[in-house]
Amino acid sequence: MPKFLFFWILFCIYLTGSAQTKKVVGYLPSYRFSNYNSIEFCKLTHLNICFANPDSNGNLKISGFTSIKNKAKEDNPEIIVSISLGGGVLSPVQMLTWANFIDIPANRPVMISEILDFVELHQLDGVDFDLEWDAVTAGYSDFVIQLNDSLKKYDKLFTAALPATTRYSKITNKALEVFDFINIMAYDKTGPWSPNNPGQHSSFDFAKQAVTFWKNQGVASNKLVLGVPFYGYNFEDQGNVTEFSYSEMVNKNILNADLDQVGEAYYNGRPTIERKVELAAESVDGIMIWEIGQDKYNEYSLLSTIHNKFNALGLITTGLCGNTVFAGNLKELRLKIYPNPASEILHIELNTEKQFKVSLYDILGQKLNLFPQKQFNKLILNVSGLKKGIYLLKVEGKDFNQTRKIVIDNNSQ
Repeated sequence: MPKFLFFWILFCIYLTGSAQTKKVVGYLPSYRFSNYNSIEFCKLTHLNICFANPDSNGNLKISGFTSIKNKAKEDNPEIIVSISLGGGVLSPVQMLTWANFIDIPANRPVMISEILDFVELHQLDGVDFDLEWDAVTAGYSDFVIQLNDSLKKYDKLFTAALPATTRYSKITNKALEVFDFINIMAYDKTGPWSPNNPGQHSSFDFAKQAVTFWKNQGVASNKLVLGVPFYGYNFEDQGNVTEFSYSEMVNKNILNADLDQVGEAYYNGRPTIERKVELAAESVDGIMIWEIGQDKYNEYSLLSTIHNKFNALGLITTGLCGNTVFAGNLKELRLKIYPNPASEILHIELNTEKQFKVSLYDILGQKLNLFPQKQFNKLILNVSGLKKGIYLLKVEGKDFNQTRKIVIDNNSQ
């Protein structure tokens, strides 16, 4: 096969968003909002801001997320930002409030109207529904069906977080079908609530069991996303089992990044996360993270591990992304392409002293005769003479080869 034809086939796959795309969904709870400047949103396809819950009048309560949403959209214009409702830890008052709006048919329109108004006011892309266990009451199924009908009128995404190997009895088949996809919470097999059962709370085998369970419930592979934990549990003192973040474990010793157990502390290190990415690539539609505020924001990052593994498998997880990080032989290389869309000048920066070159291809797969200028550690392309449209930029060196979609938006016809 001619080289340009092979390259064009890859280009078409990239543009059409076929089965070669995978989701990377990150939850960010309000108590981690302060970490948002450290998060590489370009490595996520979906961001779930959590958690919003109603007061007795049905007003959703959560604050301080506007700057986070704005930064996520600035870093990655294609990211889908949703508000996540509920949460795994609700107060008795919150549970009663939800039940009041879900179980009483006359009250449902009030709550649904508030959710729609909230999403529209804050220019969000969707809603994630995360009521769990005792909060899943009798009216759950009817409520989510009605909420979905309203959300779809506004072309909004509707997802849910559900347990690894349990289906709540209150969830009907029809209710299960309305979710655009389901985030499988394949963790917490054990924990502080089970202090006499120390061990791994999110093993690879447990992830496989979770995927099989939901497929057996009739949910299609392309509507399932496998959840992974960025945290673990320490059973050293069984009278006081504690939770810790992956970041805290790496802070103790960088070698812990590649382990799953240190003493009686159990978690997922990079090798296990990579295996779960492989499982997700084969069996479901992506990876979900609880939660990205617990990551280590450097070369030991689990989010980078997920991103790099999907890339290594030839699967696309991001679209127009200002900063892209990928693995080199010795360290991470950071590729920055801006502005994108571009109108006159396109800048390509790479944090390496190694030589690299760039090539630009049009929608027909033909290489364009553009000659970049070298300026310190970056190359500059003059694209002012190109027609509006989508192009493909190839950046390559001795140890790396990356291809990115570029949009040209200028006055040329």
